[in-house]
Amino acid sequence: MTSSVNTTTMTVDDFLDLLQVSDANLRPQGDVVAYVVADSVTPARVRKAASRIWLVDCDGDSARPITAEGMRAHSPRWSPNGGHLAFLGSRDRSVPDQVHILGQLIGEARALTSGSASVADLAWLPTSDALIVAIADAAPDDEKSEHDAGRDWTVYEDAPRLTRLWRLDIASGNCTPVPHGDLHVWELAIAPDGKSAVAMVSDTSFNWDWYRGRLVRIDLESGEVTSLAVDAGQTTRPTWSPDSRQVASIVSAFSDQGMTGGDVQISGINGDLEVITTGHPRSYLQVLWHQPDQLLCAAIEDGELTVGRLSLSGDYDEIWRCQVGINRYGSTVLSAVDTAQGLRVAAVLSTPQHPAEVHVADVTADGLHRTMLTTTNPTIADRSLVAPETIRWTSSDGTPIQGLLLRPEARASGPLPTIVLVHGGPTALWGYDFMGSRSMGWGQMLAAQGYAILLPNPRGSMGWGRAFAEANVGDMGGSDLQDVLSGVDALVERGIADPDRLGIGGWSYGGYITAWAITQTNRFRAAVAGASITNWISFHGCSTIQDFDTVFYQDDPFGWDGRYGQFSPMAHVRRVSTPTLFLHGEKDPVCPVGQAHEMWRALRECDVETQLVVYPREGHGPIEREHARDVLERAVSWFRERV
Repeated sequence: MTSSVNTTTMTVDDFLDLLQVSDANLRPQGDVVAYVVADSVTPARVRKAASRIWLVDCDGDSARPITAEGMRAHSPRWSPNGGHLAFLGSRDRSVPDQVHILGQLIGEARALTSGSASVADLAWLPTSDALIVAIADAAPDDEKSEHDAGRDWTVYEDAPRLTRLWRLDIASGNCTPVPHGDLHVWELAIAPDGKSAVAMVSDTSFNWDWYRGRLVRIDLESGEVTSLAVDAGQTTRPTWSPDSRQVASIVSAFSDQGMTGGDVQISGINGDLEVITTGHPRSYLQVLWHQPDQLLCAAIEDGELTVGRLSLSGDYDEIWRCQVGINRYGSTVLSAVDTAQGLRVAAVLSTPQHPAEVHVADVTADGLHRTMLTTTNPTIADRSLVAPETIRWTSSDGTPIQGLLLRPEARASGPLPTIVLVHGGPTALWGYDFMGSRSMGWGQMLAAQGYAILLPNPRGSMGWGRAFAEANVGDMGGSDLQDVLSGVDALVERGIADPDRLGIGGWSYGGYITAWAITQTNRFRAAVAGASITNWISFHGCSTIQDFDTVFYQDDPFGWDGRYGQFSPMAHVRRVSTPTLFLHGEKDPVCPVGQAHEMWRALRECDVETQLVVYPREGHGPIEREHARDVLERAVSWFRERV
């Protein structure tokens, strides 16, 4: 007698109900992993998703939450002796994050900080008796009374509130400033000798200043600041050598915080600086100093996750490689400790058919032996999800390009209606990750309804080395669009895509390429542009990350005859005939909603079918449940009715 499992396709509610797993951190003893489980969406008018800290034993037993349901808790960090777990969060999600600590890993967490100032980051001192925390400047004492009296205007970018370092004693709760002057701290790591911190800093706290960040060493006693990587470009994820004399970090041109794959750079406290991975065919996500002369690395190569050892001379020894995704946005990528049995690592991994979960692996002489420890979204096992095919083609100038292809499992013979979905960033990629909620869910939902889905990785994507990731600098909308259109040509030539039934869509930078593509070709029967950029000149004036376009266009931001003007969809809007749906958050600080208004108005006055949907209160991506639902349903319907 045989049995079968009944499966159904993913519904909108399945996507919205997904719990997001992230930030896996091994206890120094190597026996327990702390990690974060967060809701994908929020109730109406709630602006921060609930999240909890969980623990799971490395033998796979007893995954359990240790913070209360409904609160916000994230960034779990073990003390070096393994006796305490510190994390950030708040019981009331409407108030700023504070530092909390658990001693025996049971019972109520103790808040170590309080007040109106938010704690942005934390790192343990090696003595395990104190933390270095990054705390934003508090608001002026009279700010609330002034606002209550109606004097609540903003003098734009006039008074930056810097995030500064403080020493927080865990026994007494006393918090004393590290006197490093007027520098805003974006990232930090504590030296093994406990005497200094390496930090990525800038002179102001505005979002655009992240692109101007620089690596410095801060003496934790005197506050003396020493530059480490002068004129080295954008740098992130610093980590110390065991002797506290060198810092390894990731360097490249990055489009977004968290989208930061690149080369590995070694900075000495004596001023030496060397990039040790020039020409490597992979994008390094994070490095950990495992031995005095060796780094443990997580990287993306040809779209696949690779874990390996990197010598200081730049030789890479691959330990493991697989078509899986790794959680890489804004939190711990890879956690590693030495145990009696050898090196143990933990990470949050996913596949296109299984959401992210905590995995642990032991590294031995014969490779990496991995175990999945958690099952956070068990209902997904009963859902039918399309497995991607890896597809390759040659762009118009001969450059080899890779992408992923989703095809419905049950399909008629012959070419299929095809939707191209362009990833954001641009320094991101379509990898072998689970495609979750919001715009990423479009692919699986459309594939389940009979569409082929092309997910291209054009120039500017991470995962093929720094040169490829930076190949669109000065050329956003040029060769990268040709890479995308060449992929469409390849699918048509191979009999996969129906040339008369094509659509294109994307979010953020993918929204820009969508808006740009329909000014360059009329081959698409429908387009969906989410959080799009349509006018680089007004974007530069209104966005909070205008240094992004400065880095990537390297041209006069006010010239219609230069790159800013000529790569703006608005400069060519009279060419458009494609029916276009614009989706945008009302309060998007990154891609302001005016970007959608401009092109929607132009298309409407040029008699092109178009619709603009603005989601109140939302920023760069919708978080309220019904808004996220509408993004999924409306985009899929727009394509289904026209392609």
